[in-house]
Amino acid sequence: MEKLIRKVIKIMKLKVRDMDSVPESYSSKVCSLVLENGEKVILKIPYNKKKLLKEYKMLKLLEGKLPTPRILDFWEGNDEISGALILSYIDGKPITNNIGNKIAYQMGELLARLHDINIERNELGKAYELIYTEEDKWWEIIREWFEGCIDDCKNILNTKLIDECIKLFDLYYKDLPKPDYPSIVHMDYRPGNILIKDSNIVGLLDFETVRIGSADVDFSKIKLFVWDLYPGSRKSFLLGYSNIRSLPDIERTLPFYQLFNTFTGVGWCVKRGKTNDSFCNQNIIKLEKIIKESRI
Repeated sequence: MEKLIRKVIKIMKLKVRDMDSVPESYSSKVCSLVLENGEKVILKIPYNKKKLLKEYKMLKLLEGKLPTPRILDFWEGNDEISGALILSYIDGKPITNNIGNKIAYQMGELLARLHDINIERNELGKAYELIYTEEDKWWEIIREWFEGCIDDCKNILNTKLIDECIKLFDLYYKDLPKPDYPSIVHMDYRPGNILIKDSNIVGLLDFETVRIGSADVDFSKIKLFVWDLYPGSRKSFLLGYSNIRSLPDIERTLPFYQLFNTFTGVGWCVKRGKTNDSFCNQNIIKLEKIIKESRI
């Protein structure tokens, strides 16, 4: 990783005094840099060029609307490296410990503000096909993502569990409501991508998986990483969210998204060669629990 970062630093002609790793980064390569003039910035090398383009375009569109990093420099990459972004440093730390009512409320407000921003198709430019999903295609896209992970999951899950996951997916799919659309959906809205300082939220990070789609998808990881761990946080989060916009029909869609995210999470680990990681094992355990509790 350090060799790649030093290569990008040289290509982008950055004069660096010091550098350090950034926590909670699992897909792209991210580090903080202190430049010779004392300025602190973030260097991000996305996993591929599609993620680079999506993050670049969305951060440009969100500048001044949400507490997101500003783009200071951009490199489109070459045949060897996907490219890189130099982002402004936000003075804060990822949420890693107990989430009280105040932070949960702010998390709800921040997500609602994101969902409430209107982005016109022509604003997306070259990123249009990567980000925009037609309303009547949203559930079809979700199905395609799910089915696209089946072969990967066969490398690590037994056939019985996979068949049960497919059966439960189809059962949920038949009862899905109309998408809450169109919303900017983060697709990885979780504590590790939210920065706090002095008990207040100061930043929202990581837009490389962003879509225009149905708002309810962003509640799935909140349930997993916040509501299921911190009693009382759900009520505060939903109060914060509903203070900005109406809630989507999460009662009908959350069980579906929990299955979807967990199954595709296993598939992601197989694709990236991370089957021995704790993240993969946690997803498998969660998947077995979902199937057991569904009683299909």
